[in-house]
Amino acid sequence: MTFIWYLLVFAPFIVIPFLWWNYRRKQKARERAAEERWKEMLSKPARTGAEASVAATAPVSIATVASAASPAAAAAANSVTASSYRLQARVLDQSATLTYYLLRTGLPEYEVLIRVGLDRLLTPSADGDRERRLRGLSQHAVDFLICDKAMRPMVAVDILDVEAPAALTAAPDFKTQCLAHTGIRYVRIPRNALPKRQDVRAVVLGSAAPD
Repeated sequence: MTFIWYLLVFAPFIVIPFLWWNYRRKQKARERAAEERWKEMLSKPARTGAEASVAATAPVSIATVASAASPAAAAAANSVTASSYRLQARVLDQSATLTYYLLRTGLPEYEVLIRVGLDRLLTPSADGDRERRLRGLSQHAVDFLICDKAMRPMVAVDILDVEAPAALTAAPDFKTQCLAHTGIRYVRIPRNALPKRQDVRAVVLGSAAPD
């Protein structure tokens, strides 16, 4: 009976550390597996929806397009050969690819869009030269746009080149000025200082990040 009593008294001091050690061991194993998946994803060239688009439009011949177009358009179409264009190896470079997956995994309740032009994000007011300002917007884009599930824009994210971190404190540029009064948060991240996975929410969402 004495042995059983001692066993009951000291069991929590044995079982709890063992359970904690087992939990930490599994957690580290999951982290190692996640790191391996990151490396595997980054080692593969990014595939794009352009491949499917090219495949889907391949059966349409130039002759078919030319027959329904004006003579000038037909001449332009006939001048396009198979060697005129080539598919880019990747849509995003390695840093941008890593940033995309950081955003996707760190913000699972949001949608992440790539390279969105300001003309798709903003609309000039009715006063003034609306067409001119719309053309100005079309010349600028954000690297990533974070939207809610209803596709409402929430946060615009740009990746800065390694040599341009000073832009974080520089005078507001055109893009910053355009987004300043829209209610959209604008975040710029240096390419050589990407946030850690556990910090993505705080960096992107700021004080609006839910607990």
